[in-house]
Formats: sequence, C-alpha cells, structure tokens
Amino acid sequence: MTRTTLRLAAVSAVAVLAVGAGASLAQASEATTSAPAAVSSASALTAAQARALLADPAVSAGLNARDTTSLRAVADGTATEVQARGAVGGAAKALFNLLKKHGGKVYSGAVKAAKSNWGKFRSYMDGLPWYHPVRIAWVAAGAEAQYQLYTYIRGLV
Repeated sequence: MTRTTLRLAAVSAVAVLAVGAGASLAQASEATTSAPAAVSSASALTAAQARALLADPAVSAGLNARDTTSLRAVADGTATEVQARGAVGGAAKALFNLLKKHGGKVYSGAVKAAKSNWGKFRSYMDGLPWYHPVRIAWVAAGAEAQYQLYTYIRGLV
C-alpha cells in the first residue's frame, strides 16, 4: 500500500469514528428530553450507524437513491418502519458491493467463512486490518446489517 492510501484510510476511519461518537453523544442527550423515534424496532439501524454509513464515501457510493433516502430518514430520526428496514437492507447491499469491489482474497475469504458459520464470518470480517475500507464499513454498519450480509452471502453459496 502506498503512503497516500494509508493516510486516506486513516482519515476515513477517524471520520467514521468521530461521526459515530458524536452522534451517539447527541442521542444520549436527546434521550432524556424527547420521545423515542418513530421506529422502535431493536433490529433497526441506529441514527449514529446511519450517519456513519452516509459519511463513508466507500459505502455511500454503493447506495441507490431509495437506500440513501432511507438512511437519511433513520439518521434524522424520522424513519417509518418500512424505511428503517429498507435502510438495513441498503446498508447490507452497500457492504456487499464494497466487498465485491475489493474482490480477490477479501471476497473469497468472506465467502469461505460464510460457508462455515456466522462466528467464522464475523471473525474473518473483524480480522481485516483496521484501515481496510471493508472493515471500516463493517464496523459502521451495525449488527443487523452485518447479519443480513452474512445471510445474503450464505444464500449465494
């Protein structure tokens, strides 16, 4: 990897973490003063996760207009149940597209791990280098989108 690539990955990682941390702090301060969002599903993306995914250029490039709208609604806290489910699906699709884009060993390793079970797949994805764009998007996506990605890849095999 070149020095420029490493710097760009580091800046992207810090930006994703900063957006996610700031958003979670903002949510914590709003939790005591306002009613919960329109969506109360425990399996939906949080607003912080949606903001982190939208802030990551590698992920947002793989989103279509409907998925972007759904993620923005979740990030704003105005999402309906349908939009929240659509945002999770859109995040999983964007992760899959990013995984395919990086291809080679990363994609084949993910498919091989998904053939085994969820634990091996999760360990494989968590074992990618911290600066890898797929790993950054994986962490930002949250558990529900991660599991949907696993089931989708497992369905392909």
